[in-house]
Amino acid sequence: MSEADDNKLIEAILASGVKIPPMPAALLDVLALEDNYAAGPREYAAAIGRDPPLAGAVFRVAGSPVMGARTKPESLEQAITVLGLRTTVAVARSEGLRGALRDPKLESLINTLWQRMNAVADLVLATVRIARLHGLREDLAFQAAIFHDCGVAILCRCDPAYARGFGAIGAWPDLTALDAAYHTDHAVVGLMVARNWQLPLDVAQAIRQHHATHPETLPESVRALSVLVQFACHLLAQRSRADDSEWENVWKVHAEVLFHHASMGLAGLEERLLGP
Repeated sequence: MSEADDNKLIEAILASGVKIPPMPAALLDVLALEDNYAAGPREYAAAIGRDPPLAGAVFRVAGSPVMGARTKPESLEQAITVLGLRTTVAVARSEGLRGALRDPKLESLINTLWQRMNAVADLVLATVRIARLHGLREDLAFQAAIFHDCGVAILCRCDPAYARGFGAIGAWPDLTALDAAYHTDHAVVGLMVARNWQLPLDVAQAIRQHHATHPETLPESVRALSVLVQFACHLLAQRSRADDSEWENVWKVHAEVLFHHASMGLAGLEERLLGP
């Protein structure tokens, strides 16, 4: 779809009562540091440390096996150094949205969603590091992964019927089918979040296009981010033996192209990341 088509969809979704939460003050303080070129891990640690959930998320990602640290960081400044400033901001953004969407009535559903997006983000980070994809920024890949289905959380919070449809399915649903049933589009809502929360343009477009039926029409940078997200979703589907038709029918061929010149091809990456 064109940008004009997306804007029409956004207007319709907003008219239905969907609202995007504002960024919390703690996150705004962190984002303000991006304009201060003299700010380093110490300054970011001071800002993030004032918000325990943000700090906890930074520690979680920095201490994960994906990051390859031999020992878990003992201070927030060390954790930020492990992640790098860009990925630190990406982690803070994702945790900020999770906090903004907190709803006691949907706690189980939102937790399930965030666990899945965390799993996708971890797999994307691992893929980027193992494949050594040249010219692809790790922080952009992380943001595309951690936010790719954020529109689902917004829709569940704003539309109880959508949330009930999600919960009634049990296993991870076919979100495009769920969208069709409720006349909405979680990828468009995700684009709305990306714009409001000032995510990079390529990340915003990858969130919008991660269910594209013709990825060959996308800009190369957006297609690469979308492929990484879909590859991680494919790995999760393989682990749970869930439906994987979107990967087989649309994305696999594009992944083969993306990983062709990487340090490890698609088959090798699958074997490495799926394990025995």
